[in-house]
Amino acid sequence: MKVRDIMTEPPLTCTPETSLAAAARLMREADYGTLPVIDSSGQLAGIVTDRDVCLALSSTNRNALHIAVREVMTRKVFSALLDDDVREALATMKDARVRRLPVRDEFGRLKGMLSIEDIVVRGLEGDGIAASEIVAALRAMYVRVPVPVESGPTANEFTPG
Repeated sequence: MKVRDIMTEPPLTCTPETSLAAAARLMREADYGTLPVIDSSGQLAGIVTDRDVCLALSSTNRNALHIAVREVMTRKVFSALLDDDVREALATMKDARVRRLPVRDEFGRLKGMLSIEDIVVRGLEGDGIAASEIVAALRAMYVRVPVPVESGPTANEFTPG
């Protein structure tokens, strides 16, 4: 089974100049958590997630209308090609611990998005992927790595009362 067979198209995108406010509005309206960022020639320039937006806004007093996606987007993007086997794409997701991959053509132009949900819903059909392969990938993606947290209030911490 090829990525092109189960990907979501057309992809919803933004540009590096899009404001975080506009990107967040697009994500909310489409119920997406990720937007591929494309440049003026349609090439994949990065990716921005709802988490990127939240973290960026939580660390500044700037208005979301005045922050460009290029300031917070991830530039190193894992992606798949249209004719990649779905198993290859799932392996990329597992190794990179990402749930969504932009799908490009051989010229690097964005053509769609492949999500773990696409694989679960449509990848199990026919000669698709076994449920055990999906479960193994999900387990790898969701491994929790504990991070030490300092105790005590910080200068930006909200204290009720």
